Amino acid sequence: MKQSHVGGIALLVCLIVVVAIALGSGAQDGTGSPAADDNTPPLVIGDTMTVLVTGAASLSDLAAAGIPAPEELQIPKGIKRYDVVTFDHAALNRQVREGVLPLRIHGRDYRLELQRMNFEQIDDGIDSYEGTIVGVEESDVLLTTAENVLTGSITFGHETFWISGIEPRARAEQSASPLHVIYSSKDVPAGPLVPID
Repeated sequence: MKQSHVGGIALLVCLIVVVAIALGSGAQDGTGSPAADDNTPPLVIGDTMTVLVTGAASLSDLAAAGIPAPEELQIPKGIKRYDVVTFDHAALNRQVREGVLPLRIHGRDYRLELQRMNFEQIDDGIDSYEGTIVGVEESDVLLTTAENVLTGSITFGHETFWISGIEPRARAEQSASPLHVIYSSKDVPAGPLVPID
């Protein structure tokens, strides 16, 4: 009788350990993706993006991270959380022109397939692209690239990410890698967003 109790307890302990490991390694964020901590950006575009600040909620977060003159930045008011990033625009533009761009959303790797939108006949270095995330039915991508700017949106199921430059024009023109902001529809209040004055 004692052996069956010991065997039962050992089985129970094994089950508890297996469940704990499964819950710890397979933590989900509700989208079927591994949960990301606050230090992991929810969206990484291409392999030339540099994250300067993750999970910022105020201009003081940017100042604490060493971003100069954050009060000059044109970040829409009311966003609860955003990331400040830069890009190697020459490399990013090459990847976009090739029509395939790696992407990481909530810690999972994806691939964008893009086509150039041909609604203009001017070669001014500003190009717009549309596409989808490979293997994701509810996806839509609109990106506009230029020499040192990326702007657009990436819709992934019921979440949309926006990407835009945030430096005033004069400040952006002095930088090879101007600051950009990336934020999610999950972090946007109801109603229109307006830039900080």
